[in-house]
Amino acid sequence: MPKGIPLTEEEIAKRRHEIFHQVVNVFVKKGFHETSMHEIAEAAGLGKSTLYDYFKTKDEILVYFFEDQLNDLTNEAQKVALQNLSADKRLRQIMEIYIESLQANKNLFLKLTQESQRLKPQSQKLVQEKRYAYQDLVRALIDEGIREGIFCKVNSLLAARLLISGMSSVIYGSRSTGTPQEMLRRALDMFFKGIEFC
Repeated sequence: MPKGIPLTEEEIAKRRHEIFHQVVNVFVKKGFHETSMHEIAEAAGLGKSTLYDYFKTKDEILVYFFEDQLNDLTNEAQKVALQNLSADKRLRQIMEIYIESLQANKNLFLKLTQESQRLKPQSQKLVQEKRYAYQDLVRALIDEGIREGIFCKVNSLLAARLLISGMSSVIYGSRSTGTPQEMLRRALDMFFKGIEFC
């Protein structure tokens, strides 16, 4: 805990967010695992002991990034999921938000996703739990669409995983067939036609 006047959880979360975004360019340039805690503290303008008040390990910094991004995505998706629209329309909106997020952080997501493969098993599990929460929200909408008769009976978890990973390839694929928005629209059309008429 930072010394002096105790900070609230909200203040600590805000400071962790600031620290991460002050050092993110170092990670992209040098590589997360090749960057020392000393270099991270220096880039954040902190003493090493102060950095440890907010992040005990480097793994914790990387886990923080994924948890922060996935929490934001899940919160935005939950807002859409509560709208009074058909399941397919809400799914389209959620995937549009997902694509926008990937596009805004394209290089960072790619680099840190690669780096995350080297996290300790417990840290990987924490990230995976956040990914599963997002997948489950998408899965629930697919289940809703099945109940509404919009989609045919499919394995909704598999469909959710295919949808999310398919949308990722719109941003990270090496052979573009249009703008990300055009590719998203076409990919969603193919996905929905596939589960509407199977």
